Amino acid sequence: MPKKLSNSAPSRVSGFSGSPPKKQKHALGEHEKDDVELALERAVFGDHEGFENGLKDAAVPQFGTEEDADVESSESDDDIDAQDEEEATTFANVNDDDLFVVDGLSNPSISAIISADSAISTTVVGQYKKERGPPPAWIDSDDERLSISLASSDRLRKLRATEDDDLVDGNEYSARLRSQFQRLYPAPDWAIPSSRRQNNDSDNSDTVSSGDDIEAEDDKERKLSANPLKKILQSSERYTEKTASTLLPASILDISRLRDANQQAPSQAAIQTLSFHPSLPLLLSAGFDRSLRIYNVDGKVNPLATSLHIRSSPIQTAEFHVDGHRVFAGGRRRYFYVWDLESGNVDKINRMYGHEQSQRSMERFKLSPCGRFIGLIGSGGWVNLLDANNGQWISGAKIEGGGVADFVWSKDGGLITIANSAGEIWEWSTSERRFVSRWADFGGVGITALAATDNWVALGSQSGIVNVYDTAKKDGDQPKLSFSLDQLVTSVSGLQFSHDGQMLGMASRAKKDAFRFAHLPSGTVFKNWPTSGTPLGKVTATAFSAGSEMFASGSEAGKIRLFKLNHYA
Repeated sequence: MPKKLSNSAPSRVSGFSGSPPKKQKHALGEHEKDDVELALERAVFGDHEGFENGLKDAAVPQFGTEEDADVESSESDDDIDAQDEEEATTFANVNDDDLFVVDGLSNPSISAIISADSAISTTVVGQYKKERGPPPAWIDSDDERLSISLASSDRLRKLRATEDDDLVDGNEYSARLRSQFQRLYPAPDWAIPSSRRQNNDSDNSDTVSSGDDIEAEDDKERKLSANPLKKILQSSERYTEKTASTLLPASILDISRLRDANQQAPSQAAIQTLSFHPSLPLLLSAGFDRSLRIYNVDGKVNPLATSLHIRSSPIQTAEFHVDGHRVFAGGRRRYFYVWDLESGNVDKINRMYGHEQSQRSMERFKLSPCGRFIGLIGSGGWVNLLDANNGQWISGAKIEGGGVADFVWSKDGGLITIANSAGEIWEWSTSERRFVSRWADFGGVGITALAATDNWVALGSQSGIVNVYDTAKKDGDQPKLSFSLDQLVTSVSGLQFSHDGQMLGMASRAKKDAFRFAHLPSGTVFKNWPTSGTPLGKVTATAFSAGSEMFASGSEAGKIRLFKLNHYA
């Protein structure tokens, strides 16, 4: 605090300067002030004498201890009197900074306050001072006194390190929230200093602190997102290694939701097609926004690996080739594209000369699992067969009774099962180039979707009924109807089996959240998923990963929901 002067500061009253006059002229005559009035005037307005005394006190050093007093008394009284007389008459030795005294940390009362506050938050503030400099403004000393239960709320359970982890203090709670946020929203590369990126790339230490673990994991995710697709394709690591699958229970589906696959690079239109890479954690999506996007699906960040915009064609169908290095994409055009992922080249497969009348559009096709053929749904009941390497027409299969509703390949690529809208099913051999069997769907009217696996064939209709047949049990050419599923009430738009045939996904894009999983061979539908809170929207495309560890669902709103099937993981 400023040192207290002996008297008040000089008066600021207009027209008053120096000592007040002893006589003031009034309208009624002169009035001489008495001693009481003069004392009151000095107390209120001050005078030169008090101001000069205050300056003199500020200029002379103040002695607050007995030792200082002894030193002062040892000096000659005559010298002190001479010095006081000189300073009283002239203030040439008084500096401007001597006229004012500013409080500092040396003030005992302020130091006591700071010491008390530091004692409360020694751990937090000391840690920040040691590691990161001065403590941030949001550090609160009361956080150490808080006690937060992580098991009391569904939103807080994700912050637990173990199942038994429950009570934490405010500092630990803030650290876990910060860690969770950094996992979901990692810092972009441009926001990270180059020195830190180099250190993280060269740092392979196994003994790091928990905070370093989090930062190392984030850096790993950012590094993964920055890797070119060519490096991912050339990697020796494979997404699916195990071939054996577990036996699924018939009632409860163990499934958990992951971060949306396209959250970092959303689609501008409905998702029309989805395809998982045959061996790597890559997901291909496309739609009417004319863009092919490939995501590195790790379940946490799902960074965009690469994309391709095809300006001349909205995309209806896109698939990974079994070799993993090519993508086939087509729309409502007389041509389709082949994208080489390693070189980046895009080849255009033009119209099939001599077969233009049977193939007016190449928007619906399916690649054979063997990788040799491309099957395209044509007009007039035709299914045309092309060579996957050069796009040349090989052969074609024509059915009767209307147009082709859907078709599916066998696992070895030797058989094509074709269904028309009237419920008739044909099986065509690619080696013999002829139909080998024909049978009918019981009560099937308006067939819209077809799916098949080793022993099962599923047919979906406009009424929402899905009939599932066991091809291992046949009466002649007619397989046995195992069960009918009536959970969907609108037209079936898509059917897909898991890789081991234990699950069947059924979707209808005509109604919101119209999707169900059926268990095989029991023929029951899982009742615990999807729930009323599962945000599937209008499902327009679905896909299983190669080992069925993941399931992706595309919606009309352009979202790609990603789920983990824990039975397979």
